[in-house]
Amino acid sequence: MFDPVLLRSLTGTPLRVRCAVLPVPAPGGGAAHARHEWSVLRVTLRGAGSTGRGEATLLPYLEAHRPEALGAQLASAEAGLAHMISPVQLPDLLPPGPLRSALDTALWDLLAKRSGQRAWELLGVPRPRPVPAIRTLPLLGHATLEEELHHSDGFASLKLKLGAGAVEDDLARLDAVRRHRPDAWLMADAGGGWDVDRLRTMLPKLADHGVRVLEQPLPEAQSGALAALRRPFPIIADPHRGEAADLGRLVSRYDGINLKLDAVGGLTTALGMMEQAEQRGLLVLLGSPPATARSWAATLHAAPRAHLVNLPQELRVPGEPGEPRRTGGTLAPPSADLWG
Repeated sequence: MFDPVLLRSLTGTPLRVRCAVLPVPAPGGGAAHARHEWSVLRVTLRGAGSTGRGEATLLPYLEAHRPEALGAQLASAEAGLAHMISPVQLPDLLPPGPLRSALDTALWDLLAKRSGQRAWELLGVPRPRPVPAIRTLPLLGHATLEEELHHSDGFASLKLKLGAGAVEDDLARLDAVRRHRPDAWLMADAGGGWDVDRLRTMLPKLADHGVRVLEQPLPEAQSGALAALRRPFPIIADPHRGEAADLGRLVSRYDGINLKLDAVGGLTTALGMMEQAEQRGLLVLLGSPPATARSWAATLHAAPRAHLVNLPQELRVPGEPGEPRRTGGTLAPPSADLWG
């Protein structure tokens, strides 16, 4: 991975840190998103004549993502951020979450600009390439779901959200997908909305519909039942409420993990966790909450180590130009002007 000696040679100079919380329109996907006020945390770092930027999504339903909570975190880390540091030092200053993630992204951007190298070169990862992505079909009404399916032809892979209603509702959604997209590689995400009995009922139904991966079928408190459960396909975890995952515990219950940079604390931590997951034989789905193009640019640098990549819903700060990042079902790597 990255060269710690090189990183140290680029650090130590005075650093100015600026944070701003920017309101953004709610992402698409129905009333569940529309009823919240969404915002993005932007971190700007200035040091040694260069500027680095990073962004993270503030989930409106989490207290730990509220501006006052982030302000307290930043104040506690202020002394450690007075001079430019290496991203590997951030876990000593801040807990996992959007502030550490945005700072991590901004540091890699700043170090890339200061060194004259691209972020992928500093990280020691392959150059980002166009990546086929999975499109999520949210918990929409059936008429809206049918409309979404008509516009999904550019995606070879789909993720279908389940678990909002009864078993019959889940089966109707599966039937709709297969009626419109019999060709699609399909995974399902129950969002922790089932109990063990419903999971046992649904497993053969999912297999009959050609589901290849199932995400978070049970609430985490009931996930111990997965350890002895025979399954026809991998079951992966989505760490509850954005908490960082304990891979040692997960490996006894799950076959993989949905890894999000903002949840675990940034690209540096995510790459380390992906290496651990590979050693433990865990499948990695690289995901994201609704995200800006700059935030997703950093995530794409981890894509070569992921087995699956899930396209996030797009957030765009009003009045700012966006950057095209998708052609059909393929995600494009970022420009150097945007990040890294």
